[in-house]
Amino acid sequence: MNEASFIRYLSAKKTVDDRALNRRVWDAMIARAGTLPPRVLELGGGIGTMAERAAADGRLKPRSWTLVDEQPALVEEARRRLGSVPFPVDLRAVDVRVFIAGNADSFDLIVAHAFLDLFEPARLLPGIRGLARPGGTFLFSITFDGLTAWEPEIDGVLDGRIVDLYHRTMDERLVDGRRSGDSRCGRHLLTLLPRCGYSILEAGSSDWLVLPRDGRYPADEQFFLECMLGFFEESLAGHPDLGSRDLSRWLEQRRAQLAAGGLVFLAHQLDVLAAPAG
Repeated sequence: MNEASFIRYLSAKKTVDDRALNRRVWDAMIARAGTLPPRVLELGGGIGTMAERAAADGRLKPRSWTLVDEQPALVEEARRRLGSVPFPVDLRAVDVRVFIAGNADSFDLIVAHAFLDLFEPARLLPGIRGLARPGGTFLFSITFDGLTAWEPEIDGVLDGRIVDLYHRTMDERLVDGRRSGDSRCGRHLLTLLPRCGYSILEAGSSDWLVLPRDGRYPADEQFFLECMLGFFEESLAGHPDLGSRDLSRWLEQRRAQLAAGGLVFLAHQLDVLAAPAG
């Protein structure tokens, strides 16, 4: 996927995330911030949709929002989108791990949205914990948790195998020779966070659900689904445990369902609000 398409995907995903975010966890985050404007750090902030969301909500009132993402094109798009938000924004195009290692600041709220499941959380969480001031808060939102479903069913056995193999590609992903991904990251956080020095304040599901209304998808969510099918294709093309004809047939039928306004997509995720323990 080229940069322009990926930026459009992240923008299309915004309405899907808007519905998915757990309101109980979000409201607990707002209440935890209290009346003092927080210094916010967002890790893997992409094109700035979480900062937009906070600005639209109006209750958080950040003193500043520092957004870190390794892709300069995404940071530039965030700069364009966030030009009118009512709080200062500091945008940094840098690898999150490099930022953590060199950071000397502390923050009141650290946000990692649709982020931790792309890494090895056990290696990253201790460093993230050190970014918070005493009494700080962490929001780990839209963290994937091992369930993907496409409806209607095409072939129950084939559908199951394709989804299982797609999840396995997350668990087997290598970056710089190390595992970087966890298809059950959401549930693993519930025990991993306490082991890494965090206290869990609130948690709840934040499932993606995309379905048509009268044969039409809201906003740009048809493009979002096209991208999700593309991710399946990129991840599974040439996979030794899946025949190329089976994958091509499955993708052709799913894309026909999408074009006809009849494809439904579901992914299970968790939002977790935490604080430094002790």
